[in-house]
Amino acid sequence: MGEDRTLETIWNRRSKAFRKETLPYFRYMGQSGFPAFMSLILISSAIGYISLIRNLPANFPITLVGVVSLLLVLSWSPLRTWLEAGDIVFMMPREAEMDSYLRRSFLHTSLGCSILAAIVILLYLPIYNQGPAVSGGWLLALAAAVLKAGNVWGAWRERQIAWPGMRRLMRLLRWAGTALLLAAWLTCLAWQAAVFTVLVGLLLFFIYRLPARHRFPWERLIEEEARTRKRYYVFFGLFIDVPTLPSSVAKRSYLTWLLGVIPYSNRNTFVYLFTAALLRTEMGGIILRLLFLGCLITYWFSEAVSLSGWGCIIVFAIFMGLIAVQLGGLRHVHRYSVWKHVYPLPEKQRVEQYVKVDRLAMVICAAVLWIFAELPLALSNVYLPSLTAGAILLVYMSIRPARLRKKMLADEDEE
Repeated sequence: MGEDRTLETIWNRRSKAFRKETLPYFRYMGQSGFPAFMSLILISSAIGYISLIRNLPANFPITLVGVVSLLLVLSWSPLRTWLEAGDIVFMMPREAEMDSYLRRSFLHTSLGCSILAAIVILLYLPIYNQGPAVSGGWLLALAAAVLKAGNVWGAWRERQIAWPGMRRLMRLLRWAGTALLLAAWLTCLAWQAAVFTVLVGLLLFFIYRLPARHRFPWERLIEEEARTRKRYYVFFGLFIDVPTLPSSVAKRSYLTWLLGVIPYSNRNTFVYLFTAALLRTEMGGIILRLLFLGCLITYWFSEAVSLSGWGCIIVFAIFMGLIAVQLGGLRHVHRYSVWKHVYPLPEKQRVEQYVKVDRLAMVICAAVLWIFAELPLALSNVYLPSLTAGAILLVYMSIRPARLRKKMLADEDEE
C-alpha cells in the first residue's frame, strides 16, 4: 500500500505541476479577448439551437445528426498519464505496480469525457424526441454510457497493440462499430438494439484478443502525453510566446505535392517554407479537421434552411473565425530558427510572403466552406444570406493582411 501511495503521489504531483505550469497561459488567453469571442459564438449557437428545436424541419436528418455528434464524444477516449521519457528508466522496474497509477489517469480523463458526452446527449435529446424516439431518452442515455465504457476499454487495448498498422485498423473498427450501434439504438426497437449491441460487443472483444500487444505500452503512453502537451502549447502560442517543443511532421502526400508547384527561386523562399510548415505540421491537421467538420455542419444547416438561411452563415462565420485563429499561429513558425542568420535568406521578404501564404489558405478554406453553404441555399432559391457572407468575407480579407503585417513587425521589434 505504501508503494501504491507513492505512485499516486507522483501522479498527483505531476498533475498539479502541469496545472501550475499552464495557469499563466490561461491568464494571458483570458486577457486576449478570446473568451469574449467564444462567448459570442456560444450565444449565437444557443439562439440557433433554440430556434432549431422550436421549428425543426420535417426533413431534418435526426438519425444522422445523432450518430455523428454522439460518435465524436463517445469514441474519443484520450488518456492523460503525465509520463515522461525518463520514466522508461526510472519507473519501468515498478511496472507491475502501475495499476493504481493508471486507475487515477482513467478516472481523471473519463470524468471530463463523460461530462462532455452528457452535455451532447442532453442537447440532442430535444431533437431526438421530436422524431420516432423508439428507444426513449433514458434508454438512449444508458446505451451511450455502455458504449462510452466500451470505447474506453477498446482505446486502452489499442494502446497495448504492438504494431501501428494494426492499432489504426482496430481504431477504425471501433469507431465503425460504435457508429453502427448508435444507428441501431436510434432507429430500432430497444430489444433489437440491445441484442445487436451484445453481438457486436462480443465480436470486437474476440477480435481485440488477436493482435500481439504489450502489457504496459510505455512508449505509446509517453508519445501520447507529449502530443497532448504540444497541443496545449500550440493553442497558447496563438496568444503569447511559449517554450519551444519538439515539432512533429506528418507526410500528408495528398497535400505536399503542392510544394512542387512553387518555383524554386529566391523570391519564393519563405512562400515555400511557410507552405511546407502549414501542410506538414499539426497546425495543418487542425485546419483540415476544422474545414471538414465545418463543411459537414454548414451543409446540414444550409440544406435545412435554418433561420431562413442565416443559420448556416452563422456556422460559416464561426468556422472561418476558428480557421483564421489557427492560421494566425503560422507567423511564429521559423521565428527563432538559427539558420535565418546563417544562410543568405531574403529576410525582408518574410512578412510579405507570409501574408501571401495566409491569404491563399484563407481563400481556399473560405471558398470550400462557402460552396457548402451556397449550393443547398441556391437549390432552395435563397440567395441573400450567402451573398452577404461573401461580401463580409471580402471586407475581412482586405483588412486581414494589414493586421498580420502589424503583428509580425511588432514581433520583430520584441526580438
